[in-house]
Amino acid sequence: MEFICFILGSCSASFIICLAYRINRRKQLGGLSCCDYCGRRLPLIALVPIIGWLLSIGKCRYCKNSISVYYPLIEFLFAICFMNSKDNYHFVIIYCLLLFLSCEDIYDHTSHTFILYPIIFFEFIVNFPSEKAIGLFILTSLLLFFIYYRKALGNGDLPVILLIYIALPVFQFSVSILITSCLTILIFLLRKKHSLAFIPFLAIGFFLSTLFV
Repeated sequence: MEFICFILGSCSASFIICLAYRINRRKQLGGLSCCDYCGRRLPLIALVPIIGWLLSIGKCRYCKNSISVYYPLIEFLFAICFMNSKDNYHFVIIYCLLLFLSCEDIYDHTSHTFILYPIIFFEFIVNFPSEKAIGLFILTSLLLFFIYYRKALGNGDLPVILLIYIALPVFQFSVSILITSCLTILIFLLRKKHSLAFIPFLAIGFFLSTLFV
């Protein structure tokens, strides 16, 4: 069962990355994948998650340009998350949503996070007036303050943080945000960029907290 989950996870990650890339670049969704540099169609073996990258030694077989190591790493991490969540199917859905939104944020600093609002609204209504619902209201108010008055967050970050809050217990959510903050600060100091795609860090924090906490 674990092996099947690993295969499904790595294949799902490969598909989601490809889907987000093609939507962002307004490319045709159908058809085989091509090299970003030379435009040649990649052989089928190169499309196999993780193994394809290893067999090609991280390079296009035609133009010899490097293929990012992030692809097999993401596929591997996603596969591990799938294995860990074989009995928590709602986590699998959240993993897929976060990966898709992360890829969009990386490619163009924009993402279709509006797809999360129906889930958040539904959870708020179902849980009202529990502590979780009250916490969701307070957290939303604080995040709106940081977005519109302090300009510290992007509009797309709000629903992602709220989704993570809904999905996790309070302690696990706190650990997730702590991991996210530490990674963001570290990358900011190393790369010295004024703006970073924040959703990928939120996703990594969520992935790691569900795996190890």
